Amino acid sequence: MNDINSMCFLVVIETQKVKSYLFASPIMREIRGASMLLDLLNRKKTKEILKTFNPNDYELVYLGGGTGRILFRREEDAENFKNKVLKTYRQETVTARVSVEIVPRKKDDNGETFPEWMSHGVRQSQQNKLGQSKGIPVLAGRWVQPCTSCGQEPAEKILHEHGEHRLCRACLLKRREISEHLYKEIKSGKKRKWLLSPASKLISRYTDRFIFTTLAQYTEDRGYRIFLPQDFDDIGQASRPFNYMGFIYADGNRMGEVVKALGEKFTDEEEAKLAYKAFSEIMDQATREAAVEAVLEVVDIKKDRFVPAEFIMAGGDDLMLAVPGHNALDVAILFMERFQEKTRKLQDKYIRQGRLPEPFSHEGLTTSAGVVIAHAHYPVSDLMDLAGELMKIAKTKAARLAETKKEQTGTLDFIVLTEAGSEPIKDRRKDEYTRYLNSGLEIKLTERPYTTAKAHWLLTTIRDLKSSRIPRSKLKSLYPVLFQGPMQAQFDALRIRERLKVTGDLKRSDSLNRLVTTTLPVFPFRKRDDNCWTTPLTEIMELYDFIQPGKNKSTMNHYISPEKEESHDRVAV
Repeated sequence: MNDINSMCFLVVIETQKVKSYLFASPIMREIRGASMLLDLLNRKKTKEILKTFNPNDYELVYLGGGTGRILFRREEDAENFKNKVLKTYRQETVTARVSVEIVPRKKDDNGETFPEWMSHGVRQSQQNKLGQSKGIPVLAGRWVQPCTSCGQEPAEKILHEHGEHRLCRACLLKRREISEHLYKEIKSGKKRKWLLSPASKLISRYTDRFIFTTLAQYTEDRGYRIFLPQDFDDIGQASRPFNYMGFIYADGNRMGEVVKALGEKFTDEEEAKLAYKAFSEIMDQATREAAVEAVLEVVDIKKDRFVPAEFIMAGGDDLMLAVPGHNALDVAILFMERFQEKTRKLQDKYIRQGRLPEPFSHEGLTTSAGVVIAHAHYPVSDLMDLAGELMKIAKTKAARLAETKKEQTGTLDFIVLTEAGSEPIKDRRKDEYTRYLNSGLEIKLTERPYTTAKAHWLLTTIRDLKSSRIPRSKLKSLYPVLFQGPMQAQFDALRIRERLKVTGDLKRSDSLNRLVTTTLPVFPFRKRDDNCWTTPLTEIMELYDFIQPGKNKSTMNHYISPEKEESHDRVAV
């Protein structure tokens, strides 16, 4: 390990406009290829460039999740490294953007601690990022045809795959990456199948910290390999109800505060560097492993070993994931729980290995998620925007709970999208889901966002209602009642409750009886405080069709591979 005091120049790498690059095309193959190229460049290619320098003249702090922190002894080496990274990104992607900033360490009388230096570098990178202009697509002239995939760059090549497509160099590179390295076609024709490459091959190409490497390792450890979807329709067709997809966007909570606390807790330079490195690695590993476990435990994997899920992005503390509509909330909740559990256990592991002086978060780190359930044909970039908006609302609640109640928990917000709309979700909920009485009482027709514990209660309640076989129409009749004036809503809801009692539905269903009497004592509302009433009935009705009854969540230790399941079926027959 090099002496940190001799390293005077910090190189800060930040991938920019990630979403613009990922979703330049609405086609899954290009989105997947874009994600793979960004991971390859960040985790592998940048490290290969670094190895061309004398190891005594630099020290790698962290690379992954689209970011990087490297210390250099000499400014000329830092400049040379920067130029090589920028050139590699241009050559390998054409349109992906990366910021590489060189930040000298302050050497005034007070000096600059290692955490302060890191924070200074991030601030400078963000300031320079805001000042950069966006490149203009090169499209001009009557003979120049635009790319039929992204529509932003001039087409260079015509492909005859599912019809004729003219692709630009950027989209060609994305497609080439997945076709040459991610999978192989094992069945041609109309029903083609694409087998995920073995983990050994993915490690060689991308490292062992690549999301598809993690996926391959998990499944191979259980004795089987899997097939991947080729478009979002494949995911929608596995949904119940048919043709719906859930888009999940998750991001770590209060990570800036955690990094700031590192600097206050670890005053020794070497300890601070260890803690910063451990924090970045733990967060990245927990995101990948929690995402893979959540998908494999919740999403149905049939005997053909097809996994109807797409890991759009998983690195650092960010996750973008597409799954069948009826699995979306279960996957999101399990991911948040596993993420917190893994960040807690990984801290203990790092401490035992001498890679972390002491824990930086005893309860583990938390994450928040936004979930959109929509038709599989809905533009995926729009789903990402909506999920991002929901995720920010959920993060606000997580921050408020941490500050006021000292509660460290994951939170999620969600929406079932039945029609397109341009109004921000916050404004829509304020207009449609909030009522104010002259008495000062506020009535909210929703309880979103939910903590993970309350989200469990919500899904359990829906499953219990469906298992009791209460006619769907009787429950749905409550939904329009809620959007009336508060007094009228109470009157009509109580009439419906009496009807359910007369027909014997309340007697047949303990879950329905609890919901309309105990859970909601001022039916259809419950008091949150003296000035606010809320109801979860809108969530229950909106999600009702997408939550399947009696789902038994198995753990990875008890997960049965498709091959074992098939052989078990043969024995039973």
